[in-house]
Amino acid sequence: MSYCLGSALPENDRSMDRIVTLAADEGFETLELYGGGWEVAGDLRKAAEELRRHADDRGVTLPVYGSGTRLGSIGVQRVPNMKQLKVETEVCSILGGTVMTYPVVDGQPVPTDQPGAQVGIRFEKMLPVLVEQVQELADHASAFGVDIAVLNHCFLVYLGWHQTWLTRLSQRSNAGACVDPGNYLHYGHQDPVDVCRELSGVTKMVRAGNVARRSEAEVVARFEASGEFSPWRAAPLDAGQVDQAACYRNLAAGGYDGVVSLKNPGSSPDGPLTAIRQAWKTLNAQLKGLHGSK
Repeated sequence: MSYCLGSALPENDRSMDRIVTLAADEGFETLELYGGGWEVAGDLRKAAEELRRHADDRGVTLPVYGSGTRLGSIGVQRVPNMKQLKVETEVCSILGGTVMTYPVVDGQPVPTDQPGAQVGIRFEKMLPVLVEQVQELADHASAFGVDIAVLNHCFLVYLGWHQTWLTRLSQRSNAGACVDPGNYLHYGHQDPVDVCRELSGVTKMVRAGNVARRSEAEVVARFEASGEFSPWRAAPLDAGQVDQAACYRNLAAGGYDGVVSLKNPGSSPDGPLTAIRQAWKTLNAQLKGLHGSK
């Protein structure tokens, strides 16, 4: 949620304090805080203590913290990345949160001394590394009362069954998945409604965003101009390819009773803040009647 709120602020005025203030001004009582790009001089935990006081003063709770640090490094970045992820689970707790989401490294590039480096490392080959690191992070997070949730947001862990098996093989009750329905289409052309049914039992967090198909002519034109293959574009929650309400029904039927955060509101000719307001209204309507959804 903080990610899209930040887009409604001037580029030179997107501090975490300012985002929390905007959330309060707009009547958002809960806010998923995305920490990627949170530039702090000094200890991030001290900054979190200050931000928590500011949020408390504004009447905003911060139940979820989104890490921008990638798990799964197998080279020199393995130690510093894991150290940072562990600090961020503590930050999540300091902020009053109980769930931290995290991304995984992409399939490329990989260190040249690794088997298969010429073509990248498949999910199946990376599983031992990923499972070991998830276990280490989950064990640390448990001491702070924090669940960790892997994103379907990269080119290594992007399908529902990737998240399912990474969770099952890790065998940690506080390790699960962050469900982002639009990303299942964007990265893997996978039916989000079916994925939400399959993942409902291991879901720790949900991000709301929709995508729409580009026309074939537009896809071809983009590819010819830049080499970019981009069959999807962001769309308003109620005007895209993803049946959001069906996704939430499947998650709720499987027992999910947690936070649903607005990730991408789409666009509005009246600007990003109007788009956020419209998306928030749509999201609340879609969630209405689902027991325990927030």
